[in-house]
Amino acid sequence: MAENRKPIIGIAGLTGYTEPGMFISAERVFTGSTNVRAIMKNGGIPVLLPAAALAEDVEGVMAGCDGLLVPGGEDMTPWYYKEEPLPVIGTFRPEIDKAWLNAVKYAAAHKKPVLGICKGHQTINVAMGGSLYQDMSLQVEANGCPVIQHMQKYNRTYLTHHVEVEEGTRLAAILGAGPLETNSMHHQAVKELGKGLRVSARACDGTIEAIEDEEGILLGTQWHPEDLVDTAPIMNRLFADLVKRCQERF
Repeated sequence: MAENRKPIIGIAGLTGYTEPGMFISAERVFTGSTNVRAIMKNGGIPVLLPAAALAEDVEGVMAGCDGLLVPGGEDMTPWYYKEEPLPVIGTFRPEIDKAWLNAVKYAAAHKKPVLGICKGHQTINVAMGGSLYQDMSLQVEANGCPVIQHMQKYNRTYLTHHVEVEEGTRLAAILGAGPLETNSMHHQAVKELGKGLRVSARACDGTIEAIEDEEGILLGTQWHPEDLVDTAPIMNRLFADLVKRCQERF
């Protein structure tokens, strides 16, 4: 029966080139295996969505998905939030960002639940008209508050700082309100919130660490829960929630 089926969760894909060796270097479409595992572990069916397909026919690609996971990646192209690149920005790829923004906007318009992780969290904000700090050094200039370490030096499963989850938010219903230990691997952050979004967690330096909308469609975390499903099992709840939100819309 349809109500018993597992939700199909599309994962926005990245591209990269193989190292030259036995074969000539070639472009590949990929996502991190931890994204796949986190979805499967929590009751969903992961499907990789190539960026080129999302750019060309987002409706055709997304129509078969019940929900969307937008993972981490390179920096967001600043002209999508009406800025030019500053010297502090890292690598950005407009073709990837256009495709991912297409996917988030389509999902929001068609009420398909979204979980954004790190860059995916930032992509949600930009898709809804918000902006980013191209580098967190600019956040210091803006609010005068020293920034804690957000680019951790140990492996991705390591918990490196705390965030404060806001009471009364969907995130609090999932993970609980108050302090939460997270990993951290980013140098950009949400600046101005997008339309219809609210902050659901911050770091002690004021960095926006999670956002959500009022409808329960969009949820983003700046940290990487997909790498913590074993070392911090509470993070499984974020993927279980994505699956549940999809099932509620069958």
